[in-house]
Amino acid sequence: MKAKTVTGYEPRFDIDLKRGKVGEEKALDILDALSESRIEVKTDYGVWKTGNFYIEYEKQDRKGDWVPSGITTTEADYWAFAFKDGAIFVETSRLKQLTAKHIEEGNIGFRPGNSNSAGSRGVKLPLNNLTDVITSFGDDREENPDKA
Repeated sequence: MKAKTVTGYEPRFDIDLKRGKVGEEKALDILDALSESRIEVKTDYGVWKTGNFYIEYEKQDRKGDWVPSGITTTEADYWAFAFKDGAIFVETSRLKQLTAKHIEEGNIGFRPGNSNSAGSRGVKLPLNNLTDVITSFGDDREENPDKA
């Protein structure tokens, strides 16, 4: 099933119309891709307090050794960060690039284990880093259709 946009409204501004079409196409592409993709959903209740998402990349096994986990081992095509009234979706490949950069820079955190879960290491990924990635079209022709 293909996603559809709402029709019927047609702005009379040429540039707004072209830019709007770019946004509609992006949204439809994402929805279509999501309908056929594996999605890992995360709910990080602390993001609004810390300003960071915690993206796990290692955990402790029963022997206390660190083993790959989370973003390192995921098979998902997309990660979704769910909130009360919506979600942010990002391609796993893009998220892996971001987390690798933060690991290199030492921007990591640790969550101690307890009787219910293992300890983990993760990237402290600033919310604005994630929104920068998903809001940049990366191609000036898409942001400015008249230059195409």
